[in-house]
Amino acid sequence: MIKAVLFDLDDTLIDHDSAIRDATGALFDQVLPNREEERTAFTERWILLNREWYKKFFAQQVTFQESGRGKLREAFSMYGYRFEDTEVDILLAEYWECYISRCQVFDDVTECFAKLQDYKIGVVTNGQETQQIEKLQRCGILPFLDIVVISEKARVAKPESEIFLQACSQLEVQTQESLFVGDNLELDAIAAKQAGMVGIWLDRYGVNLEDIPPRVERISRLTEISEILGDCDDVREKLK
Repeated sequence: MIKAVLFDLDDTLIDHDSAIRDATGALFDQVLPNREEERTAFTERWILLNREWYKKFFAQQVTFQESGRGKLREAFSMYGYRFEDTEVDILLAEYWECYISRCQVFDDVTECFAKLQDYKIGVVTNGQETQQIEKLQRCGILPFLDIVVISEKARVAKPESEIFLQACSQLEVQTQESLFVGDNLELDAIAAKQAGMVGIWLDRYGVNLEDIPPRVERISRLTEISEILGDCDDVREKLK
C-alpha cells in the first residue's frame, strides 16, 4: 500500500525553466545592454553552464559559491569580461533575487496536494539548502510538506539511491510504500524505481519517447497521480 508521495522540485512543482530564462535575460541586459540579438544564445549557454557547475557542486568538487562564480565568469568570458569576486557576488545576488521573484508553482500543484491529504508528502531535490528552502517558502509549498531532503545537506544527490532512502527513513515508510514524481526520466523516475520506489515520470510537454522502462509510469499533469493511487492495492503490480 502506498503511504507517501514524494516530489522533485524544479520543473515538477515550480516552473524553474521559465524563471531561469527570464532572470538570465535580465542579467545579460544588465551587463551587456542594447545587444538583444545575442540574448537568446547567452541564455542557452547559461543554462548549459548552470547544469555543468551544479554537477561539480553535487560532486563536492567546488563549493556553492565557487560554482556560482565559475558559471558567471565562464558565461561572460566570451565577451571579454573579467570580474573581481565582489563584482561577481553582487551580480549573482541580483540574478538570484530576479530568478526567485519569477518562480511560480504550476497550475496543477494546489489541486494535486489537496487530493493527497491522506498521504505523507515530501520533496527530494538536488541543490543548495538555503536557496531551495527559500523557493519553497516564497512559492507557498513548504506548509504542505512533511519533509524536505536537499542534496547539499543529505551529502548525496539524485540519481543515487541513498537520497531516496534517506527521505523514506525520515517519513518512516518503506521504499515500496512510496511513490516518487519528477520531470527528469533518468534522475527522478528511473532512479526512484532503482531505489525500490514507484517511479512516475512527469512529462508535461509530451516528449516523443515511447520506450519507457518497466515500472515507470508517465503522466502529463500532477493531478493524474490520484488516478494511480486510486487503485493503490495493486499499483505496484501495475507498474512491475
